[in-house]
Amino acid sequence: MSLSPEDLQSIEGALRERRAAVVEELRRETRDEDGLLSLPSHRGESDRGVDFEMEAVDLAQSLRDAGEIQAIDAALERLRDGSYGRCPDCGEAIDAQRLLAQPAALRCADCQQRFERSHAGS
Repeated sequence: MSLSPEDLQSIEGALRERRAAVVEELRRETRDEDGLLSLPSHRGESDRGVDFEMEAVDLAQSLRDAGEIQAIDAALERLRDGSYGRCPDCGEAIDAQRLLAQPAALRCADCQQRFERSHAGS
């Protein structure tokens, strides 16, 4: 099954909506009331070890969100340049069901599994 123009339009809309939601989430996580950059601090809420771990989790969440924005932007660029839906590793078309479920997917399922195995623990 290949993607129809309507599918591509729907995917683009979904990517743009998800991007806006993640940007807003990241903005809430990293800005204070005045709009200035401010990473959350848990100092004084509990013991030192827990403070550090909570701050590490907050930072990891912000980095995850930033990574998702990059993946979405890359998918939108592939839509613009016509390379969307083609796996860069094997050159084959990515299954339409995979793209409809995971619009920012870069690789076909087989190549993604190989990539994850080869980068495990990196």
